[in-house]
Amino acid sequence: MYSMFYRMGDNAIRGVTERTYPIGGSCNPPRIENLSLGDKRPSALVRRYAHLYDQTRLDALDALDALPDLRQADELKAKLLYSVVVLAFRSVFNTANSVREEVRNLLQMVPPSSDNSNNVNDSSSHQSKSVELAISSYCAHNIDSYDLTKNVEEVCDQIWATLYDYPCLKSSEALLQYAKACVRVAWGLVNQSPPFVIEYETRTFRDDFHVRFHTSDPSNDVIKSYLWPALLEGVGGKCVHQGVVIT
Repeated sequence: MYSMFYRMGDNAIRGVTERTYPIGGSCNPPRIENLSLGDKRPSALVRRYAHLYDQTRLDALDALDALPDLRQADELKAKLLYSVVVLAFRSVFNTANSVREEVRNLLQMVPPSSDNSNNVNDSSSHQSKSVELAISSYCAHNIDSYDLTKNVEEVCDQIWATLYDYPCLKSSEALLQYAKACVRVAWGLVNQSPPFVIEYETRTFRDDFHVRFHTSDPSNDVIKSYLWPALLEGVGGKCVHQGVVIT
């Protein structure tokens, strides 16, 4: 059962990388915050992401510890909570892409150009970028009111289907609230310009990307596993919240 869950986690993680974030890229320019967004500003969302690990995750872990079937399954619980946040980012990123695709189809827009070449489509591409920025701005202003029920269900359904031997998970209100919180924060972060991304592919410890969990071997820089993904300010951007790893 554990090995099956680990395969699911690895596949989910690869899926986020392959379907969500392109490999490579250059650093993004400094982000200018809209102060009118208040607690929905990027810096506030980064703090909410940190709170997910520092507090919300611990609350969920305490609740899982109280379940007799999981009381001794520390490794499984850690992998479960880690997978939820990864699956949350994949789900909301796909939703954000779907929203933009629906607008493109409705308005018969061309996708925004990814290069700076001069051609007859430059004007249309510029307009497309403006529309997509407007969509991101709208979503950024409505982070906490956008209906993400389907995303939460998608994340939970994948967990339930994989851990079918643990039906007790379905009745864990704390785990459900944790999934909701992960989805909500992820939705806010992926709707920034540029979108924030999570990173969990690096296998060598980096001081600027990672912090070691207390059970780590401080003399070993090989990352054995992630407990929490790092958060980057766009593909190739700076790390704004370090990932938690075991070396």
